[in-house]
Amino acid sequence: MFQNWPVKVLCFAVALLLLVFHDITRLEERFLTVPLEVRLSASLVPASAFPQQLRLRLRGESEQVFRIVEDDLRAVLDLRDFTREGVYRVPVDLERRGAAAEPGTLEISVEPESLEITLEEKAIKSVEVVASTSGFVPPGYSLERTILSPSSVEIQGPRSRIEGVERIRTEDVDLSSRREDFTERIRLVTPDPLITFRGGAIVELRGIVEERVVLETFEPVDIVVSGLDQRFSLAGELPSGAIRVQVRQIDLEGLAPGEMELSVDASAITDPGTVRLPVRPVVPPGFVVLRYEPTSLQLDVTEES
Repeated sequence: MFQNWPVKVLCFAVALLLLVFHDITRLEERFLTVPLEVRLSASLVPASAFPQQLRLRLRGESEQVFRIVEDDLRAVLDLRDFTREGVYRVPVDLERRGAAAEPGTLEISVEPESLEITLEEKAIKSVEVVASTSGFVPPGYSLERTILSPSSVEIQGPRSRIEGVERIRTEDVDLSSRREDFTERIRLVTPDPLITFRGGAIVELRGIVEERVVLETFEPVDIVVSGLDQRFSLAGELPSGAIRVQVRQIDLEGLAPGEMELSVDASAITDPGTVRLPVRPVVPPGFVVLRYEPTSLQLDVTEES
């Protein structure tokens, strides 16, 4: 029985090594990234940055390793037992569910295994909301005002981060194609990743857009006499005049030369001599005449020889 025992021991060791090697080669390795869940007390919040996701190393039998999905594993940083401000190093806990909780050879490690985090007293503050815009409304229009609802929001976060925040801006609203009033739901911009909005990060913005109206004086403006009988002519040169109007800027920019004048109707003249006739402004549609000069014009009418 004990003959050749060294050879027998050697054979047993080789067989054991082969068995272990076989088991090792059956194991698979896989990496998975999962969100980090932070559990907090009612009074303290993180005041330093921390990773939002952690990397997990899974090692075990192939069938089990590749059946695991992200929802089967949860990385947890439990801070509920801390009651004072300070800097702490806290281990990351792993919670298994589904396929990850089944019996087997599954090994799971997290990178990193612990995190250093600063905790501060949680502060809450009401701040003003300010609308941010980009671009300009088209020519001839103006953004008269913006109305935000709500006009203020409550923010919460670590005391030191909250203290310096006085207002919150919205994401940019593009004005380049706005020709009428508009209403949009827009997101608030977080000034700090550690600050959150208590009532949600969406507000309603109403913009009041109006056509721009301008007052403009045109001078000199030609005076045109029409309807004069061919038997007569006018002595001397006609003066020029002036017209003051109220008009939409877009119509003003489209005004062509010669579209505005002062007109005198001389069709009622039947004899030569001096006559005073009323002057009437001639303007394009959309132009409101506020005043004009002259309102009447004296004409010296002579008979053609």
